[in-house]
Amino acid sequence: MSSSTSMIEGYEYIHPDIVQMLTGDNRCDVNDTTTQSSLFPLVVDPDTLTLQISHHGVDSLKDGSIMPINQLRHFANHCDDIVFGSNPSTRNVPRKIDGLICLSQLSSRGSEYSSSSGESDSAMVVAAMVSINLLESSIRSVLSKVRPQNNNNHQIKGAPLLSNMIEELSKLDIDPSFECNKPCPLACLSPILKTLLLPTKVGGINLRNLLSHGFLSTLNRRWLSLTLVLIQTLDSCFGKGDTKMTTKQRDLSTLTKYNLLKSEVDFGRTILSSSSRIQELESASCSGDFVPSSHQNLFRFTLNDLGRSLRLTRTNNTQTIPPLSTIFITSMSSLLEHSLRLVWCRVNDRMEDSSARPASYYVTLDGHGQKDKHEVMISPYLSDDCTRNNLVVTIGAQTCALLADLFASPSSEAPNMRAAVCHGYFDDAVVEELEHLADWASHRAPQVGKDNTVVTDAAAYALVSVFDLITSNISGKPRITEYKPQFTYTSMTTRDLDCILDNLVSLSSLINDEQISDFVEKEQQYKNTFIDISSMKIDLEKVHSIAYGMFPSLNASSTSNWGTEDFYAEHITNIILTDCNAARMLLADLSLASKQYLVSFEAGVGGLTSLEPKSTKDRRTKKSQLQICGVASLVLNFYCMALYVALFAIDQRNSNILHLDRADVVKAVERSRMTLSTFDAYLYTNIERSIKSLTQYLQGRSLKQVLLNTQQQ
Repeated sequence: MSSSTSMIEGYEYIHPDIVQMLTGDNRCDVNDTTTQSSLFPLVVDPDTLTLQISHHGVDSLKDGSIMPINQLRHFANHCDDIVFGSNPSTRNVPRKIDGLICLSQLSSRGSEYSSSSGESDSAMVVAAMVSINLLESSIRSVLSKVRPQNNNNHQIKGAPLLSNMIEELSKLDIDPSFECNKPCPLACLSPILKTLLLPTKVGGINLRNLLSHGFLSTLNRRWLSLTLVLIQTLDSCFGKGDTKMTTKQRDLSTLTKYNLLKSEVDFGRTILSSSSRIQELESASCSGDFVPSSHQNLFRFTLNDLGRSLRLTRTNNTQTIPPLSTIFITSMSSLLEHSLRLVWCRVNDRMEDSSARPASYYVTLDGHGQKDKHEVMISPYLSDDCTRNNLVVTIGAQTCALLADLFASPSSEAPNMRAAVCHGYFDDAVVEELEHLADWASHRAPQVGKDNTVVTDAAAYALVSVFDLITSNISGKPRITEYKPQFTYTSMTTRDLDCILDNLVSLSSLINDEQISDFVEKEQQYKNTFIDISSMKIDLEKVHSIAYGMFPSLNASSTSNWGTEDFYAEHITNIILTDCNAARMLLADLSLASKQYLVSFEAGVGGLTSLEPKSTKDRRTKKSQLQICGVASLVLNFYCMALYVALFAIDQRNSNILHLDRADVVKAVERSRMTLSTFDAYLYTNIERSIKSLTQYLQGRSLKQVLLNTQQQ
């Protein structure tokens, strides 16, 4: 254990200065007026758990300065006395608040309560994780309402920086007429929030990051109580129950969309559905070198008690704990990150980074956007960009690929689990689970089975699977998996290319089928356009050869082993593709367009070979089908041309072809995408407009520059 960490149980991986801020002496110094609750400018209403102005007013909070930690500690004690000391039957609070209190009191048996106080157990830590995330969402929700530009748009895209939101909150106007026993002005919450949530270097505890990044395995209950009061105060500002989400909920359906990822989800479900398999995972994770002893009780509570809720049938049975899959994800993600951080530090000889230190960035599981400031533990290289990350060989390249897909992928399809639960993307599911938990504790039948709760189960199973995969690799008995990246730029581009080439090969085969050829090229009025595009000599064979040369993984078998060197090779390709956004988008569009046309062509051929039309409607349908099929060769050539332009742009970025202006290449890609959009949009309703857009595209300067460069090579 480093000298810069604490030996206090539950705080082993936190610097002593931060531990002192968190734990501190609970006793009030009679000579220190800042720590006397009776002199604090705010009090907690025991009925609503909201902050109100005391008889001392709010002058001391108006400047928005950070609150002294000793003052905040003692006010947190006051909150704790109210939240856990008052009669809950007299309260008028939302069910989610009751659910958080219930969660904090779950016993290790998962079906009873324990009334712990002081230094909390594992349930308290999990409740604090969830509540801190909801506190951020409450801040975001309040600001979305006071910002005029957001009045008509309740959802905010992405998650604004917490420090910026707190600062914005501090600048809200404070009405000088606020009096005793009136609701607390929003701006007066800023000093409290700054000390509770901001980094230690500015005087804060940084509690959100300590919890979400997994450093804490215990926590004094007062911090949970303070957080609950802050949530309730913020949520009550605009009327009871007005706590809608302010970030778009993340779609997790992709976890079962792709076979390799679905296999891992199914594997995790198998573990979690079996008590004996859970015990095996618990034993392997705790007896080996993965989950540290400080966090093993938290791991057992998460895996057994929260995990147990996922094993139970979703019914209205008030005797069984309701499913808590999103809360399970919250805790499991935090545990995974901290356990993996310790492995990263050990194998890279960086043990000084295993703890949370003042004014220092953490080694994190995600956060590629700030990789210039801190290490990202699943990156191929350390921050110097030349030293290989030893974690890759320790836990396996396939495990790193799965971790990247689950936590750190740039794709909009990826779950990015830890960030998603921390920044409100699963709020609806979390609140629903808390409400069900409150109902269960009150012996009321919860309304179970809503989509947003069920959909997070797959993410929970995936986390269990990755835990098992890491544990097996660290123990020297790696579990065999066929996993390969699913959400990297390389994998997405390869998937699009594979789809495009399959569609174009199928289309070409149909065009050359003797039984179908009679329906192809019937539209002679477009002959000049066909001649123009054919003369450019960009055919299917050419683009097929280029694609397979640039992306060798197109040749790889779906079951071929994917190892360490593949991991590093793909990293290089990902860097190249990062600068080829327009080309990647063109390929994604081509994938959809080629699939749609192939389906339409097959349907058209089927219709044309059927019986003669008998009605006017049948004749119109056959005419339309004849038009669609009649331009098949033209469509094939255009799609090959657009594919070639996209591949050329990627290859130019890779080989740094200097004798062609990059701006011309990007322009050619953008023109290709614009033309594809117009061509595809009108092909089935106004074919003349489609052909006109294609004719104009073929005359474009940027396209001719690309083709001229090709001919000169």
